[in-house]
Amino acid sequence: MEERFKRRPHPGMLLFFGMLLILVSGLFLAYELHWISSGNWLAIGLIGLGVILLVTGIISSSSGHVYMPMGIIAGAALLCYGVASLLGISNWWPLALLVVGLALLFMYFFLQKEAKKHRRVEETLHASEVKYGYIIDNANSIIMEVDPTGKITFMNRYARGFFGFGADEIPGKSMVGTIVPDTEDAVQKQEDMLKDITERPESYLNKETENTLYDGRQVWIAWSCRPVMGEENNLKQIMCIGIDRTEQKKADDIAALQMSERTAAEERNRLARDLHDAVSQTLFSASLIADVLPRIWGRDQNEGLKRLEEMRQLTRGSLAEMRTLLFELKPTALVDAELGDLLRQLAEAIKGRARLPVTVDIQGKCEIPVEVKVALYRIAQEALNNMAKHSGASCGQVALQCLPQGIVLSISDNGQGFDKSLSAFNGFGLGNMKERAEKIGASLLIDSRIDNGTSITVTWPGNSGEMKQ
Repeated sequence: MEERFKRRPHPGMLLFFGMLLILVSGLFLAYELHWISSGNWLAIGLIGLGVILLVTGIISSSSGHVYMPMGIIAGAALLCYGVASLLGISNWWPLALLVVGLALLFMYFFLQKEAKKHRRVEETLHASEVKYGYIIDNANSIIMEVDPTGKITFMNRYARGFFGFGADEIPGKSMVGTIVPDTEDAVQKQEDMLKDITERPESYLNKETENTLYDGRQVWIAWSCRPVMGEENNLKQIMCIGIDRTEQKKADDIAALQMSERTAAEERNRLARDLHDAVSQTLFSASLIADVLPRIWGRDQNEGLKRLEEMRQLTRGSLAEMRTLLFELKPTALVDAELGDLLRQLAEAIKGRARLPVTVDIQGKCEIPVEVKVALYRIAQEALNNMAKHSGASCGQVALQCLPQGIVLSISDNGQGFDKSLSAFNGFGLGNMKERAEKIGASLLIDSRIDNGTSITVTWPGNSGEMKQ
């Protein structure tokens, strides 16, 4: 079917048959209207046919499609014979020679003009190609062409110098083993790329890959490749422009490593501060009580029991604080622990650190996704830290309800409270709590009044939160 549509009729033939039909129809109409007599209609028909052959012959030959000298000669002969018959002239051939000569002269001058125009077009095209080749070959970028089999057909001067190849060393060679490392799956990856670039060309406009130089050194190049399709929509070649990203990638890797080291150092410093502010001071207080406990016990056993209980609470708080810090050092421990146990651990740590009693009420057993458990733990941790540092409370409470329709977590205290309109979720880590709640699809309600305590309630309406007795 495609071949049939490609066979288009010759323009000269269309012109010939079109004029012939007009001539025939005109002769019949003129004869019917008695504009011509039965004696001269044949002569007029020959004149018309001769004109048609002359015109189509001149146009077809001058347009460069087909040269038709026989058509011109035949047209001139018919034209002159018809004119001679119409005028009653017996020697018609001198007139035919004159017409043929004039037609050939016309064709000569016309073809000369067309030849000059064609030469100018060719010269302009050649100059453009030379200019284009000069620009490509001297561009300060890696430019190359690849055929549909993965062989390099062209590489500009900058690219050859960059990769370390001579002018005749690279053309005709496959990308694999020259500029692409020859690994086990390199050939298969190249075949997949050649197939995929015709289906998803936009994916290869900015693609960073690892390449190799002639001496074996590895480099990173950001390629922009575009397929060039043929007339039948098949892959003809691939044009690629590359920019060396090796130094930039090294700088990025160094910056990432420095950022990782800086983050690790900041985390170590934070843990060191937490150890100093919480565990060290608590253990120091417990050590002081242990030093004076024998003397107190000798004077007053009841007072000694109070001190002993205080020391027990301090050591339990230190243990809880240490476990909390271990969770920070090993986040996977949060995944394995129960949410209720984690909340009790936080309450014990606050009790040991700030001498602030916090009761924990757990109802049911929560079976929830890990990300929800970690988010609720972090919200409770932030709220309890705020309670210990800013609330001035004498007691606090943590309540967790594991219901079939979801989870309700509440942290409250009897402290001094604050004005929510002034904080606007910006102070005391309230913004972080709100962000964590929104990430898991939970609602966060903060109820606080001056001198009337603070209550923070998180509600997660997930179907996986079930009550298990």
